[in-house]
Amino acid sequence: MQEPGQPDAKFIAALVDASYQRIHDHLLRTPLKNDVIEGIRLKCENLQTTGSFKWRGALSRLSLLPKGSKVITASTGNHGLGISTAASIYGHEVTVFLPAKANARKKEKLKRLGVELKEVKGDSLAAELAGKVYAKEHQSTWVSPYNDLGVIAGQGTIGKEILEQVNMIHTLEKPDQVDKIYITIGGGGLMSGIASYLNVHAPNAQIIGCQPINSPEMYLSQLAGHVVMAPDELPTLSDGSAGPLEEDSMTFGLCRELVDRYMLVAEEDIRQAIRDMYKNHSMVIEGAAGVAYAAALLDQERKPDEKSVVVLCGGNIDPVVHAEICQ
Repeated sequence: MQEPGQPDAKFIAALVDASYQRIHDHLLRTPLKNDVIEGIRLKCENLQTTGSFKWRGALSRLSLLPKGSKVITASTGNHGLGISTAASIYGHEVTVFLPAKANARKKEKLKRLGVELKEVKGDSLAAELAGKVYAKEHQSTWVSPYNDLGVIAGQGTIGKEILEQVNMIHTLEKPDQVDKIYITIGGGGLMSGIASYLNVHAPNAQIIGCQPINSPEMYLSQLAGHVVMAPDELPTLSDGSAGPLEEDSMTFGLCRELVDRYMLVAEEDIRQAIRDMYKNHSMVIEGAAGVAYAAALLDQERKPDEKSVVVLCGGNIDPVVHAEICQ
């Protein structure tokens, strides 16, 4: 049941179309590869500008602000990279709050962009809460990594491209189809955007939410019926999706309405997915992308004659970690 005041899929799908019109000149229309495994197509956001899908949401949200805005955000890396790079296009000032334990490679990239960084003890949610307080105190614009309609609409442009790339919307003859789509969930912005768009334009597609076993906050929250934290903070290669979400996040309700089922992926399966993608397909993906790819490979409900899509959400993995996995 939809929560009172919660935006519905139709509303968000319209925002996705509007967002695409604003930002498409700055987007890389990432390929939809269909030559990997029978029945699986890969939407390669690991090849996107800044190395992840977060570029889309950053462009979408910052394109709505007046030039010279002071933007505060929080990130474990990819969202911060997107916001910081997009700010140079739209002429904004950016401060990024991030956990002190954030991915070293992503942190170094942020430093090279010259934005102000504020490290916070604790997890991604601690960084978000600190950033929100700072934004209010300094009369700046707070941009959530996921709990923001502008960000969600930008991420949803992936769904728009996927459907255009499989000729679902614009073909007058019998259209191609998406039977299943595998999307990694962190805070839920990526899922909320894509799933809303598909709910309107490809309602028969089955939406599968993918999370690492070591950090399944959205899955546990759905089971509980409200936002909860994982009982133990365990390390995961999927650092881009790890950590809890805001208690009032609209993405909780959207995921409850739109996700058909969840799959939890073990760390060794994430490692194998990263290894397989590099050794067999010459592509570098990060842990969060490995979650969705591993889920598709492991899914016993997926049939070879179905057309399934895996969203490879990013490729910003520490090169040392990647080399160790792929040796």
